[in-house]
Amino acid sequence: MINFYYSDEYFNHDTGSHPESIERIQTVKNLLNNEYSDQNFIKPSLASKSLISLVHDIDYINDIYENIPSSGYKFFDPDTISCPKSLNSYLLAVGGSVDAVKHIAESKKKNSVYFCAHRPPGHHAEKNKAMGFGVFNNIAISAKYANVKKNFSKILIVDFDVHHGNGTQHIFEDNKNIFYASCHQHPFYPGTGDISETGVGNIFNCPLPTGCDTVLFRKLFTENILDRIHENFDLLYFSAGFDAHKLDPLASVDLEDDDFKWVTEVVIKKFALNIPIISVLEGGYDMKALYSGLNNHLKVLKKYSDE
Repeated sequence: MINFYYSDEYFNHDTGSHPESIERIQTVKNLLNNEYSDQNFIKPSLASKSLISLVHDIDYINDIYENIPSSGYKFFDPDTISCPKSLNSYLLAVGGSVDAVKHIAESKKKNSVYFCAHRPPGHHAEKNKAMGFGVFNNIAISAKYANVKKNFSKILIVDFDVHHGNGTQHIFEDNKNIFYASCHQHPFYPGTGDISETGVGNIFNCPLPTGCDTVLFRKLFTENILDRIHENFDLLYFSAGFDAHKLDPLASVDLEDDDFKWVTEVVIKKFALNIPIISVLEGGYDMKALYSGLNNHLKVLKKYSDE
């Protein structure tokens, strides 16, 4: 059984013709209704400022609150847009990601699985800066909460979005208890994610060249992530982006539908057979690729949640 955190409130975060559009959450909702309606659906809660401040500077948080537009659009950076009803989406995306940790702590099930069907994505958001469509770093706040509030002592975040999660890396690069592993097109936006960036031995980057196909992707992921991490973890996160798909218009990596099944399975088999899993939606901007890639990811999550 997958526990899904989802809200129709995400339809109110209107970005117009922006790539991170309402159509994305409609695609996700269609998939969940078509293939996963028998799973457990939970409404996310609204995050408080104090919760968000586990990761983000309070002045930055206040600035976001104070600059939600009363009409029209507000750009927090050239790529990150807000409308008058965006704030609740920001808060639910954080709140639901943290709710999953609370649910794990309460249920005490070793193999529980959660998928946070949120928007906007968050892995580019820095401590004091909106970036890459997101204002708050959903997965980083959740992982920090798990570490400092619920005593998860060793956490792994695996990010397979085509863009490097600069915000997540920078937030945790000095934290020996939270590991971050990312495969991403490089050099590419946002410019970070070189293989030489290792933090305190907790950062593992896997740069993918332009045009990277299935064979090369699997080889590089195995060499730079699977074969290099030798820790035991008590919580696994996926930063689950589907924009490395060959159909996606925002990047130039040529993964197939089955690659998202493969990467999910190999990570779980090595790191998470007896620990909880939280997957948080990041990118994916071609609707066919988002639907099929996410479906393959969820199929594997469901398989391991049932074992």
